[in-house]
Amino acid sequence: MSADDKKNRATHPSELFYYAAQHQVLICVPCQYAIQPSAIPRHLKDIHHIYRRKRDPFTVYAKTLKLKRPQDVTPPAGNEFPVPHLLVEPGWRCTYSTCEYMCVSTKRMQMHWSSEHGRRCDPDHNMEPVQLQTFFRGKLLQYFTNSHRPRVPGPTVITPLLQQQLQTKHNLDRTDQILLQHYFDSAHKSFVTNKQTESIWLQLVPQLAYKNEFLLHGILACAALHMAYLDSDQRQYAIRACVHQEMAIPSFREAIGSPTEQNCDAILAFAYFLVVYSFATDGESSHNSLLLINDYSDGKGKQTLIIPQWLHFIRVGCYMLRDVWDKVQNGPASVLAMAWEVAVDVGGSELPYLGHFIALVPDDSSWSEESVSVYHASAVQLAKSFAFMDKIGMDSGVSTWTILGMWPVTVDDGYIDLLYERHPGALILLAYYCIILKEMQQRWYFAGRAAKLMTTIVDLLDARWKLYIEDAIRIVLDEDG
Repeated sequence: MSADDKKNRATHPSELFYYAAQHQVLICVPCQYAIQPSAIPRHLKDIHHIYRRKRDPFTVYAKTLKLKRPQDVTPPAGNEFPVPHLLVEPGWRCTYSTCEYMCVSTKRMQMHWSSEHGRRCDPDHNMEPVQLQTFFRGKLLQYFTNSHRPRVPGPTVITPLLQQQLQTKHNLDRTDQILLQHYFDSAHKSFVTNKQTESIWLQLVPQLAYKNEFLLHGILACAALHMAYLDSDQRQYAIRACVHQEMAIPSFREAIGSPTEQNCDAILAFAYFLVVYSFATDGESSHNSLLLINDYSDGKGKQTLIIPQWLHFIRVGCYMLRDVWDKVQNGPASVLAMAWEVAVDVGGSELPYLGHFIALVPDDSSWSEESVSVYHASAVQLAKSFAFMDKIGMDSGVSTWTILGMWPVTVDDGYIDLLYERHPGALILLAYYCIILKEMQQRWYFAGRAAKLMTTIVDLLDARWKLYIEDAIRIVLDEDG
């Protein structure tokens, strides 16, 4: 059953509506916002496709309630936050002494400071993270938060409500309830890079999963893999992870085929789970290795190389989401979109290995001019990545998303074509990139993966080219072999 079918199958008002008596508003449970009294029939028709007489029980029920006009509804008191069944969003509050402006995107906050306070917004001092709700949407949108709690509220109060909502809506069995609990307790930390992203992975992403089932399966798949990693005897969790991933992928593909403003943030979040799942399942028994996947689909039994699904999506995700990219960039998940956009600014720094990369290009015509051009550009970009890592410090705890975003995500399509062809130059550059990948070894989902990729490259390269990756082999395999 599709998400829309589930959304529209309510047969009784109590399945669709929640009456918040203390605020005198009627909240649509699937939509997670309140409906103004005059718009209830239209909402039933346009959003839930409930037509004619089938609407009567819902409209009759609404008429029995005492409902306020939107302009008469006041924000709830601090001890009433969060209001049940309203979406809770991570957002921002202006810290100007007499201002209580709130929004869900950094861009809007920056515009607010420019227009209302006459100066640029300093993200470190002029805005603070808060949890937000609003009763109404569109022109009636007015955010409120819990002003009586600390100015940087933690997720502990809201998380149990989210967890219960997910369990109830998706009818999770006992094992999946355990997995969901593990995500909130521990597994979410695999994606967190700072306080802001902690709020996203604990609050926003589960909220998105409430409406997008493929994202919930992504959450449960990665939580299951994390539990299997922590206890190797619990093989059933690895099996359950595979089941959830297989359930997620068809719906995810359908979503990226027709992205909307309603699912674009969920699509973006799922890409992160796709990366971690791909890395975590690329173990010793797998015939693939991170950036190289064997493909025998030509029907001739010939082995070729293709790039993995996660890398393909992240490389072309902006194009796939082009019709809704403004929503992504200006919405609550904007931080996730920016995480892949790594500005490799090295100034006039020396570019490690570049001389070595350029020197190995053959003097004869065995490499085409186009191949040499693509190889040279990719080599320069990789050398800049090494300089960038030297600049910030190889042991600085740089995130997975930064390491992936600085080279394989942004390198020219021509390089991917060379990799597909097993071009020696492309494989040599990939071997040196393994040195950077090794910085991810401490991640539970990445241990031993750089060494495995290096071993695959060594097997693919002819003997004459292996001499050019001896340094990379020594660095990567010394401790991993």
